[in-house]
Amino acid sequence: MCLGIFSITIGWCCYLGVITAPIAIGLGGYQLSQIKKDPEKFGGKGFSIAGVAIGSGYFVLLAFIILIYGLSFLMNLNK
Repeated sequence: MCLGIFSITIGWCCYLGVITAPIAIGLGGYQLSQIKKDPEKFGGKGFSIAGVAIGSGYFVLLAFIILIYGLSFLMNLNK
């Protein structure tokens, strides 16, 4: 979850979120699989889901920004 929060806040600087968001998604998925195997030993399911969601949210926002930038570039080509 910490890497997900880092990527969505500070990760926009120099696109550090491109590195930290996949790690947040991977570690969150790994933890969810560990929780599924032995729920009495491992905890933090909410934190794991939050890490995956926030890391994925970074990529959704990044794709939206790239889409807007690309559309504005294409609109300026016609002038």
